Amino acid sequence: MPRDHGVRLPTLLATSLRAASIIVPIILLPEAAASQTVKTCPGLPGKFVILENQPYALCAGAQSVNFNEITYAKCAILHGNSISLPHNFPFPSLRPKGNINTVNQRAPQAGGYIVSTYSPPAGATGPAGDLAVYTCEGGSYAQCDGGLCFTSTTGKTSPLWGDVTNSQIVCSCPIQTSVITFQVMGPFPCPTTAAEFDSICGTNGGKFNSGATIYIGAPLTGAFEKLAACLNGQSPTFNNCTRPPR
Repeated sequence: MPRDHGVRLPTLLATSLRAASIIVPIILLPEAAASQTVKTCPGLPGKFVILENQPYALCAGAQSVNFNEITYAKCAILHGNSISLPHNFPFPSLRPKGNINTVNQRAPQAGGYIVSTYSPPAGATGPAGDLAVYTCEGGSYAQCDGGLCFTSTTGKTSPLWGDVTNSQIVCSCPIQTSVITFQVMGPFPCPTTAAEFDSICGTNGGKFNSGATIYIGAPLTGAFEKLAACLNGQSPTFNNCTRPPR
């Protein structure tokens, strides 16, 4: 499901926050959870939270690199409204219990991170754009919804992900490998060969393939469009790529 940050559905996305929390401790100050909108989205299972007027990382359309079964993606730093699964957690200092909205509301100042959520990427619409939705019949993708992104990476260089600009941030996202249809946000114009298309769908890059480039994905067909409609009331028309004949 799609401003550029990656998406997920209840069982899959729950792993993002857990995987990221292994890497960096979460530091939050006690405070009441901010008011939030929780809603169902037509065509998608579960409930979703609208994060209003907050910093967030948009990973949809980014590339990530696999290192030790976790991918690290260079995502865009944005501010505004975005959407995510709730990712509820019983953090002991919070009353009421927290969720992704609670984590993100003071994160840059209090914890040194922001969270990856979703809004439709600007570059994914129109012939002049540089992104498109790929429908993949199996392969691997990075599940970035709810992933933690570390402000210490902005404006720095690393041997893992190279140069990171002042408008980017590195996010940790678990890898999902699937034999059923899913979607990724990949480059546009579309590939001209089946082999190039398959590489974007991650058919050769599972979680044990360290160093592999993995694109940001969503586990259901149409998820990027449905999430955009749930967030904004309507979805833009995304560029779409289909697999060329062999």
